[in-house]
Amino acid sequence: MSDQTFFADGLSGLEAGARAELASDDARHVRAARLRPGSRLAVTDGAGRRWEAELVSLERRRASCRLLAPLPPVPALPLHLWAPVANRDRSLWLVEKAVELGAATITWIEWERSRSVADAGRADGFLRRAEARARAALKQSGRSWLPRLHGSLLPEEVLGRYDGAGWLADAEVRPLLDAGIARRRAGRGAGNALTVAVGPEGGLTRPERRLCLEAGFEPVSLGPAALRFETAAVVAVAVAAAMLADDETEAGDEGTT
Repeated sequence: MSDQTFFADGLSGLEAGARAELASDDARHVRAARLRPGSRLAVTDGAGRRWEAELVSLERRRASCRLLAPLPPVPALPLHLWAPVANRDRSLWLVEKAVELGAATITWIEWERSRSVADAGRADGFLRRAEARARAALKQSGRSWLPRLHGSLLPEEVLGRYDGAGWLADAEVRPLLDAGIARRRAGRGAGNALTVAVGPEGGLTRPERRLCLEAGFEPVSLGPAALRFETAAVVAVAVAAAMLADDETEAGDEGTT
């Protein structure tokens, strides 16, 4: 089977032997991968379903496949990222990494110190680019769930309806991320969603930080160095993803005993 994964729409309810159309953009990608009818490939719909499939037909702008056998889905993680409206290219890079790590949603926040940024996270064009990057990262990583992208929103909008566990990347506090992990596991257990919030370069204002803490976010430090927003986000999301995946494994093991 090809190492590459392609998008196929309408996989819900299909069984082995059914035909599925690849997404229109992926016909070109199939040709670039030098696949021919009869080649094996993996397909996903970005909503949890993955199949081993056989390429049946390949035209200039269309490709179809026959479903052979379902592939084990990569579980969705209850992990959410709040990223700052920031530099476009660095924000798009962050989308790729967050998708690879398993984030379920990415929301761009219009922090006060984000307001001088021209467009990343606000314009429709940015969100279209972010969606394209997310799809490419999903195919590359072999994951099964395409994250939902939201933005841009004011802190008051998201904090007003926030209810859950959260980490706030904060250079001002002493406890490192491992202390946050220990406290979460001791106090909340497995199975709960976790939101990672990262501020803009220059950090949050005092009122913004206070709003986050009042909403229940726990400040965690990534160390004494001043990190770029995308570095802080990737580190925190990677740690959170590893912790959540480990929690789900432990919960599954307990359920089988």
